[in-house]
Amino acid sequence: MSLHLFEKLTYSEDDWDIMQDAHLKACEFLGHDPVFYKNADRLARTIMNLFDGGARDFQIIASIAAHREAMLDRQLATYH
Repeated sequence: MSLHLFEKLTYSEDDWDIMQDAHLKACEFLGHDPVFYKNADRLARTIMNLFDGGARDFQIIASIAAHREAMLDRQLATYH
């Protein structure tokens, strides 16, 4: 693996801070405690995908991720 590719696949401390802030805010939007939220991992993956897509504002990331999570929960509830 080239060094350039390795750098693309790693996150800085600031990157992690943005994603953590987005996760906490998204859980707040959803009304869930981030420690006990059953879909916290799925939400984190959504946040990471948004970040990897170029989003850097934690509030925007959180808003989009929370919206997607709420939509997915509604869809899954419909099918069960």
